[in-house]
Amino acid sequence: MTSLDDVFVADAVSHAYNLHPSNYAIERYAQPVVDLMTGVEKAMPEGYQRTEESFLTDWDPEVTANMLFRESQVDFTVFHPQSITIFEDGLTSLEKAARFVEAHPDRTEPLASVDIIGMDDPEAELERQVREFGSHGVKVYPSYWSDDGHTGFEMDDPESAFPLWEKCADLGLDVVAVHKAVPFGNVPLDSYEVDDVPEAAESFPDLNFEIVHGGFILAEETGYHVAEHDNVYVNLEITAADAATRPDAFVETMENLLYAGGKEALDRVIWGCGTPQFHPQLLLESFWNIDYPEMESRDGTFTITEDDKRKMVGANLAEAHGFDVDELQERIGDDEYSGDLEAPYSKTPFEVVA
Repeated sequence: MTSLDDVFVADAVSHAYNLHPSNYAIERYAQPVVDLMTGVEKAMPEGYQRTEESFLTDWDPEVTANMLFRESQVDFTVFHPQSITIFEDGLTSLEKAARFVEAHPDRTEPLASVDIIGMDDPEAELERQVREFGSHGVKVYPSYWSDDGHTGFEMDDPESAFPLWEKCADLGLDVVAVHKAVPFGNVPLDSYEVDDVPEAAESFPDLNFEIVHGGFILAEETGYHVAEHDNVYVNLEITAADAATRPDAFVETMENLLYAGGKEALDRVIWGCGTPQFHPQLLLESFWNIDYPEMESRDGTFTITEDDKRKMVGANLAEAHGFDVDELQERIGDDEYSGDLEAPYSKTPFEVVA
C-alpha cells in the first residue's frame, strides 16, 4: 500500500465545538446530543479515547488546526460553523469559523450556516455570511428546536427550503451540505431520511447537494440518489468512523452505498472526519488501509483501487466544491505545518483515558 505522503487529503468537515454544559440553550434536547457524542468517543480504540472532563469543554479553533495539520496528514479542510439552536452559540460559532479561516487562509475554506426554520430571514443571513466570510456554500441542519418543541424541514419543501436553494444559486455558491442520517437526540427520523433529496437535486441542477453522514443509515437509498443525480454527493463524516472501529461494517456500508452507481459513484464519495470529533489521522489511515473485496453492484462487480481512494480523500471534495487541487497545493506550499507528524493529541489540551 502506497503511503499518504504524496496524496492530497481534505477533511470535508471540521468544527470547534463548545460542549460545556454552560452552552446548553435547551438542556432537555442538548444533553442527548452530547451523550451521543460521548458514547461514540467510548468506541474509539486505545489511545484515542479522551476523558469526559477534557472532552466536554469549549474547544478553541486552534485545537482543530493542530489535530488536522500537525497530528495528521490532512492538507486542507472545509470548516463548518453550526446553527443548532439547542446550544447558545450553535455548537460551533461563526466567530470561531472566522478565527479559523483568518489564521489558516491557505488550508481552509468556510461554509455559511443558517437555520431555515428558526431565522426570520435565512436568505439575508446567508448573503451576509457570504459577504463577510467568503463562504462558498452553506451547511444546514434538518431540525429546529425551541422551548415549545422540535420542528423538522424537508429539502424539497417549496416554502421553507426552495427559497434558500434559490438564494444559493443566485449567489453562485457551489455546495449545499445537509446533515442527514444521524438524528440529533430524541427527534423524529423523518427529516433525517433521504427521500427529499431527488426533487431538490432536480430543481437546482447548478448546486451540488452534499449528504453529510451519508450511509450511516439508509445507505442503499442514498446510493440510488447518487446514481441518479450527478449533483448529489455523499460526505462520510461519522460514517467513516466505522473504518476504525468496525471495518467489516464499513465495507458493507460502502457496498450498499455503491450498489446502484457502482464504480462511477466513487467519484461522488467524499471522506470526512469531523475533526476534532474524531482524530483525523486514525480515521484517515483506517480508511486508506482497508483492502476492499470485489464489490457487487446492480451492473456487475467492480474493485475499489488506490486511485479511487485518492479521489475520495481529496480530489472529489475539490470537484464538488469548485476547487483546483493543484492550486490548493500551491497555496499550502511548504508552510509551518509541513514538518513531521506529531503524536495524537500531543498538541491539544485533551487528556486520553489511561
